[in-house]
Amino acid sequence: MPAFASLRALAPLCAGAILIAASAFSGAKAEERPYLSWNGDPRVPACEDVAVQNAVAGRVARADVEYGRGLTIRAMERIVETGFSVNRPSPYARRFCEARAAMSDGRERRVYYAIMEHAGFVGLGWKAEACVAGVDPWRVYDARCRTVRP
Repeated sequence: MPAFASLRALAPLCAGAILIAASAFSGAKAEERPYLSWNGDPRVPACEDVAVQNAVAGRVARADVEYGRGLTIRAMERIVETGFSVNRPSPYARRFCEARAAMSDGRERRVYYAIMEHAGFVGLGWKAEACVAGVDPWRVYDARCRTVRP
């Protein structure tokens, strides 16, 4: 029983923290707020959303230097949505995208990425998985980036 009592004592603190966090983001612009699909926003952001582009570039930049050859994305253009799925097989939404990326080595390569609902930290928000064509020597995303394509 003492453990239950201590949890009950923490409940007001947790509720207070949630209210403080909510008020901190209430005046923020839409692109600065945390993404939560139950607040009326679309289930996953659009392919050309700036936050998505930053997430894709960051994902590629964080890849192991041996894996990604130290390449980074300088800019993305010709961004196209190639698919959208929900309830197949997961109930969560998944948007598939493709773009041309100007890479740090001066070449232009195709980048494929999937934006997945409820895949962020502790299931909140979205997450982007990205694959740069021709830069997947260990076949993490399959031979032709098929795991992040529809």
